[in-house]
Amino acid sequence: MLNPNVESGKPFFNDEPLQKYEVCVLVGVLGDLQGQVICGMAADTAKKIISQMMGMDVKEIDQMGESAICELKNIIVGNASTNLSLTGFRCNITPPLFLMGGVIPEFLKHIHTALAIPITTPFGGIDINLALRKDDIVD
Repeated sequence: MLNPNVESGKPFFNDEPLQKYEVCVLVGVLGDLQGQVICGMAADTAKKIISQMMGMDVKEIDQMGESAICELKNIIVGNASTNLSLTGFRCNITPPLFLMGGVIPEFLKHIHTALAIPITTPFGGIDINLALRKDDIVD
């Protein structure tokens, strides 16, 4: 959808991932794994991605832009959830939540550390932050 020239970097532990980025898109994970997948990036990166997805130059992130970038996050986490199910983990995802401007909802303030996977794209860097825990699997 964006460009096949995407590379992942070395994972790292990211402190306070919800406070580090100008734009965050969160998807909740429920099931055998529970928590949040947080996609963090600079606003400029988000605008470039939205521009590519919508086929026009985007100067501001409006509701349509939020929707576009949330849909991309749905595709990424949905594919990951499907792949996890193939290895025996049952997971469902929640609708995405778009955050911008440093406002963190109360129900997310417990997230202080995540395992981050840096992604390099032609549009800028994106960190995929995994704040997940594994529950006991009951068959």
